[in-house]
Amino acid sequence: MLRRISSNFNSFRPVSFGPGFNVILAEMAPGASEKHSRNARGKTTLIQAINYCLGGTLAKSMAPLTAAGWSFTLELELFGSTLTATRNLKGGNKLRLDYPRELSGVLHAYVDENSAVTVEDWKFLLGLGLFSLDRVGETGDRGISPRTLLSYVIRTEAVKDPLKIIPQQSAWSSREHVAYLLNLNWELVRDLSRLEEDSDTYKAIARATKKSLLPRALRPEPELMLELVEAQRTLAELTSRVQGFQVVEDPDGLISRADRVTEELKELRNDALVDRRMIELYAESIENEQGGEDAGVGGAVAELYGEMQRAFNPEALQSFEKVEAFHRQVMGNRRRFLSAELERLRSQQVERDERIRALTGSRNSILAVLDAGGALEELSALQNECAQAAAHVTEVETALNNVRDLAEAQEGVRVQKAQLRQETARDLSANRQKLDAVAARFDRMMQELYGVSGVLTAEVDDLGFKFTIRVSTSASGGVTRMQLLCFDLTLMAEGTGENHHPGFLIHDSVVFDGVDPRQVAAGLSLVRETAESVGAQYICTMNSNDVPASVSDADWFVEGTRRIVLDTEEGGILGTSF
Repeated sequence: MLRRISSNFNSFRPVSFGPGFNVILAEMAPGASEKHSRNARGKTTLIQAINYCLGGTLAKSMAPLTAAGWSFTLELELFGSTLTATRNLKGGNKLRLDYPRELSGVLHAYVDENSAVTVEDWKFLLGLGLFSLDRVGETGDRGISPRTLLSYVIRTEAVKDPLKIIPQQSAWSSREHVAYLLNLNWELVRDLSRLEEDSDTYKAIARATKKSLLPRALRPEPELMLELVEAQRTLAELTSRVQGFQVVEDPDGLISRADRVTEELKELRNDALVDRRMIELYAESIENEQGGEDAGVGGAVAELYGEMQRAFNPEALQSFEKVEAFHRQVMGNRRRFLSAELERLRSQQVERDERIRALTGSRNSILAVLDAGGALEELSALQNECAQAAAHVTEVETALNNVRDLAEAQEGVRVQKAQLRQETARDLSANRQKLDAVAARFDRMMQELYGVSGVLTAEVDDLGFKFTIRVSTSASGGVTRMQLLCFDLTLMAEGTGENHHPGFLIHDSVVFDGVDPRQVAAGLSLVRETAESVGAQYICTMNSNDVPASVSDADWFVEGTRRIVLDTEEGGILGTSF
């Protein structure tokens, strides 16, 4: 419960609050006409000052007060005792706490020797003391925020959707904090919203790939597999060439040697061809001479001799025996010559063939070195090409792993979402009786104000608990504001005893703008009865002309009026203009 707010400037008269109903009333100054407005009297400024002392940001309308050194002190009940929090409008990240000794055990870890506490630690302490929130939210954690919870109990805006604190509030934040205030498992909303965000990210990647915005981010797995096989084969070939590469110091010299060996081989093969032909001729001559001698050499000589006898005198012819002996001698010498030449050529052929084999082997070795090796620059280029091939393999493997990981992650998200939805449905079923009581209270309040039914329902979807408020009447401005009033009162009534609500509720006058006077009277009576029945505190600001006479004259309203502000400089909430 809030007890008192004061300032370091005497022009601001402290305002004390009590249990039950409390109102700050804007009234016309004596002598003012009906044309004078009751707005801009500082009613909202009072709520903003309270909010600032509770760790909120400084409202823009209060910025002019910073130069003068204004600070506000809020006295409140926290951790079963009463303490005061003083915060200067100049900002900084600290405020001062004054507290009784019995709170030292709770606060000593957060308060320094000057009784100062950081704003972040103060928010944590408020979350712990007002909402039993025992964890510190982390950036991007999507956790429960003490300040967001306080915005559900300190309303300076009359939003159309009571489930939100501002129209721009995200769905997950609204659902999460309402679930906490209703004492449901809000972590299910957090976890499902994270999974939904992951699912949206995967869908965005898929859409970007489909539209070729990320052409290589995601491709079909078969396409990547084919590219990987080809890349691996290319890498294997290049690696083999690098491993078998020989650095040649003088590749030009090897080429010259290869040319000389080739020329010598050419000459040897030409000589071998000539020798083979000569061997064939000599062998054929020897064979023919042996045949002629055996078949008719003597007969031819005898026939010649007979013819010569008829042509010459006998004395002029030698004897047949001498001629035949001479002939045999000549033929014998020829055969011996041919045999010797034939043997020489064959021996020479064997030596030449051996030389040809040796030179061929030498030339092949030189050519192999030239084919498998080269200069050092060639090896470096080959190694660079091999490194590029290896990088390509790694790139394709990474892309393939990304595709598989993404598919696995998407499937994992679907499975986790299904599991969490089931768990959320079980939690909702377990709390159905309590939620029905909440819905019944909200309906009774709407029936009391407008005589129409109002429903507060909860169901489960992909973001967890989905809350809906419906009223069976036209959605006029007044009805919308009374929906907000009934919803906030329902949360206060249901959560005060469960330590998930601080037990106080603050509404700015905007909540009653445009509401029919009969509903204003019924609403204020409902507020008083609800606050008193659950032991809570309700604080509001109002313009006197918005309060029906049946209420303004009631004892409980008069007793609950904590301050009347006028349309004068001294009569304003701050006692000065700014």
